[in-house]
Amino acid sequence: MNQDIVPADKNLRKKFFIFLGLSVIAVLIIVPYFNGYLEEIKQAFKENPEVAFKKSIFVLKVTLSFVSLLLVMTGIYLMFLARRTLKSDQYPPPGMRVIRDTRLRTGTQAKVSAISLIVISCILIVLAFFFLYWPYAFEKTVSKKKSSDTKRNISEKERMVIELKEKGGETK
Repeated sequence: MNQDIVPADKNLRKKFFIFLGLSVIAVLIIVPYFNGYLEEIKQAFKENPEVAFKKSIFVLKVTLSFVSLLLVMTGIYLMFLARRTLKSDQYPPPGMRVIRDTRLRTGTQAKVSAISLIVISCILIVLAFFFLYWPYAFEKTVSKKKSSDTKRNISEKERMVIELKEKGGETK
């Protein structure tokens, strides 16, 4: 069994942890504003549920669109990495920098790694499209339900008016 090791790139590791730290800081800064906006939606729900529903659907669409973008980008990168792995018959492919010492996989192990990357990337891309589709389907379903509830309420009122007229009562 081949025990070749691809050495870690300390500069890449440093950049990775800086990026990770900045991402965490960005999330910590954004979350309070996001929570404030959600509180505004809760307050608006008490006054006007229709407007609050539209705002919450907008937040859902924006958030899931951002998540979908990240998932698609990750899936495309993994597909690219799998292609390079299959071409070179080794994982990590030649010239790829790694953030920790990584055992070089060749032959069948490299093909299994590449196939695993392809499967994971396909799952991520399918999830991304689901996350793009779901808020629109949810909004459509809820709006249909609201319209059918409105129609049912109107028909009940009309039915009560008819019953009152049959009994000889007056309607306003």
